[in-house]
Amino acid sequence: MLYARCAYCGYIVPLSCSGTFMPHMTVAVEITGNGATCPMCGPLPLIFTCPFMHTQYLYLPGVSAMPQQGYTYAAVVQAQPGASKETLDSGFGQVLEKVGAGIGKGAVEAFFGQH
Repeated sequence: MLYARCAYCGYIVPLSCSGTFMPHMTVAVEITGNGATCPMCGPLPLIFTCPFMHTQYLYLPGVSAMPQQGYTYAAVVQAQPGASKETLDSGFGQVLEKVGAGIGKGAVEAFFGQH
């Protein structure tokens, strides 16, 4: 199961889809070579809005391009359904370390929020 972390408030939520054009039963989103993909709708836009209405781009490690200046990103990790907060925080930390190695800590904080 994929989980996204809001860069603004830190809220962590499983990624799911209930239909982009035709409504369907809620299903878990998967990572494919095309990015976040719903098994019923196909590839989804890489936009994430947390329950508190903070909108940002999804950052899918190994799929998304390197984050760009001026945009905010919600990091995505893959974990077991019902994973603990500690497990998810560890996964998000690993994602941000990999990005930070390439662009620097200050840029990571600007893109993904304070940690």
